[in-house]
Amino acid sequence: MLIYKAFRYRIYPTAEQEARLHRWGDALRFLWNLCNEQRRMGYARLKGERIFPSAFDQSKEVTQLRSECSWLADLPRNTCTQLLSDIEQSWDRCFKKIVHPPRWKRKSEGFVSITEPQSIQFLVSGSTLKFPKLGSIRAVIHRRLSGKPKTCTLRRDGDQWFASIKCEIEIEDPLPRTPVVALDRGITNLVADSDGKITLNPKHLERALQRLARAQRTVSRRKKGSRNREKAKLRVMRLHRKVRRQREAVLHKVSSDYAKNHGVVVIEDLNVSGMMQNPHLSRHIAGAGWSKLAGMLKYKLAWSGGTLVEVPAHYSSQTCAGCGTVDASSRHGERFCCVSCGYLVHADVNAAKVLLQRYETARASRPCLPVDGSLPEGPGRSGKQDYRSQYSSQLLQKRRSGDL
Repeated sequence: MLIYKAFRYRIYPTAEQEARLHRWGDALRFLWNLCNEQRRMGYARLKGERIFPSAFDQSKEVTQLRSECSWLADLPRNTCTQLLSDIEQSWDRCFKKIVHPPRWKRKSEGFVSITEPQSIQFLVSGSTLKFPKLGSIRAVIHRRLSGKPKTCTLRRDGDQWFASIKCEIEIEDPLPRTPVVALDRGITNLVADSDGKITLNPKHLERALQRLARAQRTVSRRKKGSRNREKAKLRVMRLHRKVRRQREAVLHKVSSDYAKNHGVVVIEDLNVSGMMQNPHLSRHIAGAGWSKLAGMLKYKLAWSGGTLVEVPAHYSSQTCAGCGTVDASSRHGERFCCVSCGYLVHADVNAAKVLLQRYETARASRPCLPVDGSLPEGPGRSGKQDYRSQYSSQLLQKRRSGDL
């Protein structure tokens, strides 16, 4: 079984190397915008006259452009080829209606990463990283590379530089594992599982809001273009970077724990991007990192022979895990007490148990569903209508029996 792992190292380029990296980033941003605009113009023509160049066609034009522009010729040739390949992949995803068309890259959005796709062009040895046209760069090699290096990407994170090396590693095919657990992602509690374990949300962003507001006010008071304004912006960036790293550390710990101890992890099939449109929830959802946690669980479970399964999420917080009654009045904050059977449990734990029951029901109705967990088909809108009809029939029975 082949897997891919990225090894991220802190690098310390010299002042001359850093200035050259900045020039390369500007050149790659220009090249991206130029090639992307060429594709947009070709796609904007009439349907029978559309010209949509491929990465191979644009590669020939870039070769000619490099012969005329010395600042573009300073770039390593393979980094330009990789950029054209990235543009083509972005447009392919757009045509498949997965994402929107690629946008222009602005200087204010940050540094454009520099990727060398040929492993023979870079080398990690001792405490240095050798990169084409840059020479040796001092690096902190805190762990050795394993597997076969494939690509090397240089990135800037504020005032720090990093090198990410993707390696291809061959491991033994992991055996499928059977322990199943369901997770309910939340805001107050980061994760609650069907076994009753609850992980609190540290809310690093909420704790840093006051310092962020003060730092952002300082930026707004500084004169545009001044060095003091740049220093103030650097302060804001460092605060955001600290919050992001704290959040990722917690998510890595939680995802690794569940990936090591369980074979199938069941989560809600949530439209996180749609929920982020809610101005009252967007900051809290982003601070909890719901999508990031799902992504970590997916690749870590795949390495150990497990699977991440998404099940329908509708009415999971209102459904009783004991008797299946759907009633919004059963939930009182973090306390769930069923109005029908009196089942008393933490609300998030109850939701996780409901998700586990839905997964088991899907497996029972589909015997061909493997133990390692294929994605069951969600019921969609018809499933919601079924729950609504079930809830209405329960209310009707209560009224007839005189309970209401």
